[in-house]
Amino acid sequence: MEQTAKLKPIQVGMTIFTSILLGAMIFGRIFFGPDGFYWALSAAQILLSLIHLTVLMRTRNWIYLIPSGMYTFWFLTFFPPLAGHPQHLFFSIVSALFFLAFIGLLFSRRLEWRYKEILQLAAKPVTGTTDGFTSRPFPAGSAEFTREDAIKLARYLTKNVIAFPFIESDRVVLVIPEYMWVYVLFFKRSYEKGTYVAFSDSGQVTVRITKNDYQKYREELTFDQLCVSLGDLFKQFMLWSREGTSEKIFAKLNSARKDQTDEK
Repeated sequence: MEQTAKLKPIQVGMTIFTSILLGAMIFGRIFFGPDGFYWALSAAQILLSLIHLTVLMRTRNWIYLIPSGMYTFWFLTFFPPLAGHPQHLFFSIVSALFFLAFIGLLFSRRLEWRYKEILQLAAKPVTGTTDGFTSRPFPAGSAEFTREDAIKLARYLTKNVIAFPFIESDRVVLVIPEYMWVYVLFFKRSYEKGTYVAFSDSGQVTVRITKNDYQKYREELTFDQLCVSLGDLFKQFMLWSREGTSEKIFAKLNSARKDQTDEK
């Protein structure tokens, strides 16, 4: 019987990053007054705008113009030297419009990283409770696809920040990171220490799950079954991509969150 996997807290780093930004604003307010707060707020906005602009260029997903534009116009609205600018009201109105569009994107879940959902879906068919962890890549069988199919899937998953690709001479490696931005922003340039699914030109599928990702599960799961299940999940993604029904990938990922909600 399939069950929804329970996971330990993930992506704690984003909470820390947000806390640092808030701390900088509070520090500015306490020691430098209102101007200090708005200088810190403006610095945070331009940083976030640049991050989302980089994501846009790396993923080629134009929806990232919305958060980038929102943070840019928030910067123009709150940056102290621009407080008396003749176009200040215009900046404020445009930033509000971008904010409304951003709220719509949040409801569509198009900006979310899908690391948690992938872990949940991979664990769903696993019935055993034997550890057996190994850091070696696990052969997860074969699938029917061409190199062009694998590259097409890689582009789709990158565009929608589901996985990050490495295109090699004989295979396509799809990394499933906890923090997508470490690859998008060039902090990591290798998949060797990450969790990934690789599609070889020969038709073979290889899976590697890191110990850190394996330990994200609260329950002990049979490692070999988990690797096979993750491989099967991406084989299904490949099939949908080949059929031209890639939107089913989103539906599948969204189902993981629905299952988690239904269990509560």
